[in-house]
Amino acid sequence: MKTDAIISIKGLQQVDNPDTDEISLTTEGRYYEKNGSYYLLYEESELTGFADTRTTVKVSPSSVTVTRSGKFPSMMTFEKGQRHMALYETEYGPLTICIATKAVDWSLDEKGGTIDVCYDIEVQHAHMSTNSLSIEVKAVN
Repeated sequence: MKTDAIISIKGLQQVDNPDTDEISLTTEGRYYEKNGSYYLLYEESELTGFADTRTTVKVSPSSVTVTRSGKFPSMMTFEKGQRHMALYETEYGPLTICIATKAVDWSLDEKGGTIDVCYDIEVQHAHMSTNSLSIEVKAVN
């Protein structure tokens, strides 16, 4: 059964210099478990640069998949120790990236929990940035 939830997202991006970009978003969404995987659904905002976009996060035992649909569709898969190619839509056009996942940790139950992912992004075999994604979910009863 889908449950209303408060979803807090924090993303960090460090390019090959000391600068770190950080984005934080807290939003309402939906949360549920189905066939051994957990799902989060929420609408992006202008703050994230993905207005008019719906995001679905699927957390399975061995991976986390973030799928965006709408204005900027994309699908990124995070699996520890694995590299996955992704087509990443931007306002300037599509970009093929490689996601090299360093770590995926999560702890979820019917009340919510946390998801933490650390990964590198490569474009044309060149390292672009080191990133982290932290999501906290609180089911609202």
